[in-house]
Amino acid sequence: MKPRVFIGSSKEGISIANIVKEYFETEYECFLWTDDIFKYNDNFLETLMKEASLFDFGFMIFTKDDIIKSRGVSTTTARDNVIFEYGLFLGRLGRDKAYVIKDVNIKLPTDLLGISLADFDSDNLNESLTKSLKKLKLEIQEKVNLGLLGMLPSTVLAIGYYYNFVELVGEYLASEIEIEVEGVKFKKARLHIIIPKDLDSDLKKKAKIYYKKNLFKELQIETPHRKYPLFVSVNTENDSLILSDMPTTLNGIDKAIEMYLRVGHIGKTNEQQLLEDRELRNFEMVLRKLIENDSYSKEYVRIEIEK
Repeated sequence: MKPRVFIGSSKEGISIANIVKEYFETEYECFLWTDDIFKYNDNFLETLMKEASLFDFGFMIFTKDDIIKSRGVSTTTARDNVIFEYGLFLGRLGRDKAYVIKDVNIKLPTDLLGISLADFDSDNLNESLTKSLKKLKLEIQEKVNLGLLGMLPSTVLAIGYYYNFVELVGEYLASEIEIEVEGVKFKKARLHIIIPKDLDSDLKKKAKIYYKKNLFKELQIETPHRKYPLFVSVNTENDSLILSDMPTTLNGIDKAIEMYLRVGHIGKTNEQQLLEDRELRNFEMVLRKLIENDSYSKEYVRIEIEK
């Protein structure tokens, strides 16, 4: 799943917004405000606030749309609703994930002075815009690679899952304890974490179906760190064990989304699906970063996406 980018502009700036979308859409899942992916059943402000929560990054295109007069001097500025929408994305996503792409000739509100901006010159559009977008792409790709943590439900779930389960199993496997399965002892083993491709069903049931389909056996192992056994499914491969676990803690994401959207229906709206995809992607990203930062986990733990 690619990081999701929202691109907002005025009607007059839609041609530039399309150029920005085309530039980023190979590595990112990009949506223009004209793509009609939202249902506007709520009031305008509430819709925009929900909209901002669906994305990893927000780009607002500031073009020369209006003329303002201040202290006797007339200048061009961006449309007020585009500036307002940038403020919403800034509040929801933070300054590291909300960006302004602006014409060099417009006047900005004083509060926006000093923030990082991507400029373009409408008199030399192609060259100036491409130069700024190249720099912007490098900047946000670095943020994706660093895995900036947001206070999302999936972040908390991933951290809890890692420290209460994954890290403990990694330490256990590193201790070179033999694991016996049906009378056969194995010295080599790895833990494979299966990330579900969606949350369309109860994950406990989905996990059971997955294990059965892949002919896994159930095994109980007890680490020195826990007073109770850890239940995983296993499969033999080249005289080694593959321990498999599907994180059923992800069931909590659906409940959190339903509460956030105040869902009162059966089935999923487009908004729910977008939020669900974002949370799954964030859970995987946080988990990968935690695994990469621990020597045992990096050696003995792998992440797979459900097939």
